[in-house]
Amino acid sequence: MKPKSNKIQIASFDDTTVVGINSALVDYKLACSINNKLSLDLARHDDLIFEGAPFSFFYYTAGENYNVYNLVSLVCKDKVLFPFKPRLDYLFLIQNTLSPERQINIMRNLREIEGIVHAFVLEKDKNLRQVLETIADCEQQMINKKKKQADINAVRELMREQEAQLAALRVQS
Repeated sequence: MKPKSNKIQIASFDDTTVVGINSALVDYKLACSINNKLSLDLARHDDLIFEGAPFSFFYYTAGENYNVYNLVSLVCKDKVLFPFKPRLDYLFLIQNTLSPERQINIMRNLREIEGIVHAFVLEKDKNLRQVLETIADCEQQMINKKKKQADINAVRELMREQEAQLAALRVQS
């Protein structure tokens, strides 16, 4: 019997919409603007570290079977995470299939954000797949870290409950 693997195998990014964004907005202002326009709750998580430079990473999911959103900075000072032509400052990824109407609505709302110069859906090619794999790895690390923290918090809560029960037994004795 083959041992189970802890890695999630991603066969395809066919259900991922990748939007390239050119904007001079700083990462948190762009994330806030996207949150307001699209009624999301993108939150900053651990940065992607590439050649010693931190590239901001924002994440939001409404839960299982819903879309997952990532906003990734591509520029940090003089370093570029992934070079694109034309130049892009951010990638906005939407995982899970979007209806054509929803995609049109998202793109319209993104283009209405003051400070976004361009926003367009990128065609998926070999190079973009490498970018998506790198971002998916970062997302998986973030999810694992959150799960580990939740497990630690659950153990701490259990210990508090047991200590309270012991204290109550001591008082009764």
